[in-house]
Amino acid sequence: MSRTPNRRLIAVLLAAVLVGSVATVGVVAAMNAAGNSQDTTYLRVAHASPDAPSVDVTVDDETVLSDVSFGTVSDYLTLEAGTYNVTIAAADDPDTVVFDDEVTLEARSVTTLAASGEISEGAETSFEPVAFEDDAFTPAENESAVRVAHLSPDAPTVDVTAENGSVVLAENVSFGNASDYVTVPEGDYTVEIREATEGNDGSVVTTVDVSLEGETAYSALAVGYLDAEAAPADTPFEVVLTEDATSSVELPSEQEE
Repeated sequence: MSRTPNRRLIAVLLAAVLVGSVATVGVVAAMNAAGNSQDTTYLRVAHASPDAPSVDVTVDDETVLSDVSFGTVSDYLTLEAGTYNVTIAAADDPDTVVFDDEVTLEARSVTTLAASGEISEGAETSFEPVAFEDDAFTPAENESAVRVAHLSPDAPTVDVTAENGSVVLAENVSFGNASDYVTVPEGDYTVEIREATEGNDGSVVTTVDVSLEGETAYSALAVGYLDAEAAPADTPFEVVLTEDATSSVELPSEQEE
C-alpha cells in the first residue's frame, strides 16, 4: 500500500541539491543530525539512462525532483520506510512516462536508485531503475572504499583494475550490477576498465583518472556509450564518482573477568 507523503517529507525532497559529476555530501554528519528513528531510510537518485531526456521524478503524485539530466546524482533524501509510487517522466513532456511503479524502502537502509537502460525504439536494454545498497563501512584514516556499478548499455562485462592491472577493484561486473566494496590506499589512480577475463587481464576498453580520499567510500558509476557514434544518442562513456554514505561499527567492550 502506498504511503501519502507528509509535508516534512516533501520539503526535504524538494530541498535536495542536485550535483554533477561528483556528488560530495557530508553524508555521515547529515545522517547523524537528522533525528533518525528506527523507521528512517535514505535514498538518492541517479540518472544513468544515456538516451533518456531530462526527467521529473514524482513520489505519490508529488514532484520531488525536477529537470534531472543525464549523469546527475541527487543528495541523499531522508524518508520514512515504506512503499511509494514513483513516476519518472520526461521533463519537457509529462505525458512521456518511462517508469511508473511502486518502490519499497526498508527501514534503516541506504540506497542508490539508478535510472538505467534505454528508452529508444529497438534499444538492446530496457529502461528500469536498479537499486544498489550503500553498505560500506567507514574506511580507516588513510584508506578508501570503492565499488563499481555497470550502467553502460553497450559495454561488455568488465573487470576494473589499477596500477597496470596489479590492483583489482572489481571483477566480472555485468550491465545493471555493482561490485562489492574494496579497500585501497587513498590517492590518485588511473583506472583500467577491461573486458572480463579469468585473470583480470583482458583488453583495456578505456581508462579514467580518479582521486580517492581517506575515510571515504565511493561508487564509480560507469555510464554512457562506449561507441556513442553508433548509439541511439551521442552520450559518450564516462565515470561518475559519488561519495557514499558509510557506517561505523562499535562492538561492546569485553567485560573484565
